[in-house]
Amino acid sequence: MEDNLTTINLRQSKIKNLSLLGLSCDIFNTEGTLMVLNKKYKTRNGGRVLFKCLDMQDSPRIMDRKLDIVRYLNKSKYRDLEELVIPEFQVHVDDELAGFGMEYVEDSKNLGHVINSDEVSFEKKKNYLIKLGELIDKVDKVEDDSKLFFGDLNEYNFLIDKDDSLKAIDLDSSYIDGLEGITPPSLTYYILRNYVLWSLPQKYKRNNIGIVIPNSDSDLYSYIMIILGLLSNHNMHTERVEVFHEYLSFLEKNGIDSRLVDCFRNIYLDKKNENPREYIGDLDDSITEKTNFYEFQKTYTK
Repeated sequence: MEDNLTTINLRQSKIKNLSLLGLSCDIFNTEGTLMVLNKKYKTRNGGRVLFKCLDMQDSPRIMDRKLDIVRYLNKSKYRDLEELVIPEFQVHVDDELAGFGMEYVEDSKNLGHVINSDEVSFEKKKNYLIKLGELIDKVDKVEDDSKLFFGDLNEYNFLIDKDDSLKAIDLDSSYIDGLEGITPPSLTYYILRNYVLWSLPQKYKRNNIGIVIPNSDSDLYSYIMIILGLLSNHNMHTERVEVFHEYLSFLEKNGIDSRLVDCFRNIYLDKKNENPREYIGDLDDSITEKTNFYEFQKTYTK
């Protein structure tokens, strides 16, 4: 693929002078180190550059995959979506590709932190999840030669910026359907080793080593699991299908809109998943007292 990325060249001796971006221990960052580059480098919007220094330079197959995805996104129509933090630079350290540079989202909050915080109101959390659903729809409507799927769609791969807008990060690990030679991401929070999805091979397709190939259904599956996590305070993707369906009946008994419950139910049925964002707006602040998974467990005897 042609090279349309600006290259930043660094020396290993200079790395120690960069400002490290510290992350809380509950933020998933398994790939490398985040550093802020000095004022010499600017993004196309004039902002500072965040350098994602990857710990996989000795895995050329993975690095090549990431580079192909980043190159593609930079020449695609997805580049026009301001919610996507697409890497703009390939960064070489001592002449070897070491990672990518992208916009540094100043004064941001991680969506995962927000969703799991006791100090943030349910109303705010709900509104952020509506924004996430809107972004999924927005990405889906982009008319490009190949389709972008987040693949590893989880709450920790999104930021809330200082203007309260949602930003999608970690796009070098996403999936481009139709881009020759691109393999699906192997590390995905909600669909990794989720054997239930394997029972619906027409909907959640797998490659020959069992990794789910991202599509609109798998992205919506993950989005729905984030919503269910907020309602249940539980990892619903780890539950058996029969428990999952019993829990959905429990939601209906507690007044959850049947249209929303049907969106949840469809993820384990052989039909297209539906984006539930328009059905979650009416959920009120007190609903999680009724929908908590541990309240459900008191009534579930099987």
